[in-house]
Amino acid sequence: MEIMTHVPGTVVELAVSGMTCDGCSSPVEKALTGLAGVRSASVDHASGRAVVLLAADTSAEDFAFDADAAIHDAGYTLEGAQARAERAPRSGGGGCGGGGACGCGGEAKAPEPVVANEAGCCGGGSDGCC
Repeated sequence: MEIMTHVPGTVVELAVSGMTCDGCSSPVEKALTGLAGVRSASVDHASGRAVVLLAADTSAEDFAFDADAAIHDAGYTLEGAQARAERAPRSGGGGCGGGGACGCGGEAKAPEPVVANEAGCCGGGSDGCC
């Protein structure tokens, strides 16, 4: 039996303008997931945000350049991008339960857009991963 290990990547949050309905999220998500180095993407038209999980060896700067063109080709505008390192999953099963929203789990699932509290933390549950 082979044991899979989680290799942290980079989480990139994108601000996308022009999305007005649920139908707008799909072409943006498809454009992003079609780019090299993208492990997964989640797009929310209501907040105008996309959250993308990149493979560990993918440059956030190169991705942002490619994402700008892909989003433009899909008919929308990339207004900004912010990258941060995904945190490695905690051992022992504590934390946020592996949903990936705070970077502490979720193998290839994109982190969902998260609203941070005053401390800049997503909460993470009783053990909290933030």
